[in-house]
Amino acid sequence: MAKWSKKELTNIENLIRGILVISSASICFAYNLGYLFFFGSIGVSLVLSVIIGSWLARVNNQGKAMQKKNGAKKELTKRNHKTEKQSRKPLSDQELLTADIDSLSGPDFERLMEAYYRDKGYQVERVGGSGDNEVDLILQDKKGYKIAVQCKRWKKNVGNDIVLRLKAGKQVYGCYDAWIVTTSHFTKTAIEIAGPLNITLINGAQVHDMIRRWRKEKAKNMS
Repeated sequence: MAKWSKKELTNIENLIRGILVISSASICFAYNLGYLFFFGSIGVSLVLSVIIGSWLARVNNQGKAMQKKNGAKKELTKRNHKTEKQSRKPLSDQELLTADIDSLSGPDFERLMEAYYRDKGYQVERVGGSGDNEVDLILQDKKGYKIAVQCKRWKKNVGNDIVLRLKAGKQVYGCYDAWIVTTSHFTKTAIEIAGPLNITLINGAQVHDMIRRWRKEKAKNMS
C-alpha cells in the first residue's frame, strides 16, 4: 500500500487537477461546447480533484497505520522470541535423550551431538562461544585423529560462508577433517565447495536418522 508524504500528496492532487482541467478544456474547444459548458466542466474537474485527493490521503493514512501496526507486531514477536530464548532452561542429560531435535536450543543441540559422539567412542572437547571459528566440538579418536564439528540447529539452509569459515577453523584447531551437522539442509553452493575442501556435510534427515537409531540402541541397552 502506497505511503506518500504530505508534499507528495499535494503534488499528486495538483497533477490530477491539471489533467482534468486540461482534458475538460480540450473537449470543450474540440466540440465547440460553449463557455457555459467550459466553466461548468472546469468546476467539476476541480471538485473531482479534491475528492480524489481526499481519497488518496485516506488510503495513504491507512497504509501508514498498517505499516505502524505491522512494525509493532514484528517488534513484539522479536521481543517474545528473545524472552523465550533467555528464559529457556538447558535440558537435563536425560531429557536430551527423548527431546524433539527440532525444538532444541542451539546449545542443547551441541550437547546432544557431544553425547552422541562421545558414546561412539570419541574424546569430545566443546569449544563453541564467541570467537570459536565455527567450531563447536573437536572429536579425537583413539589414534589421535582430530575432527572439527560445527553444529547448526537451524531452519534455514546452511550456506557456503559457514563452510569457508569452518575450513579456516579446522586449521586453527589443528584438525585433519571437518563436519557440519545441521537440522536443516545445505545450499547448492555449500554442497559444491564442501567436497574439494574435505568438509563433510550431514543434513537434517541424516541427523534425525542417526540420533533415532542411537536413542533406540541406548533404550535397548538400558532395558
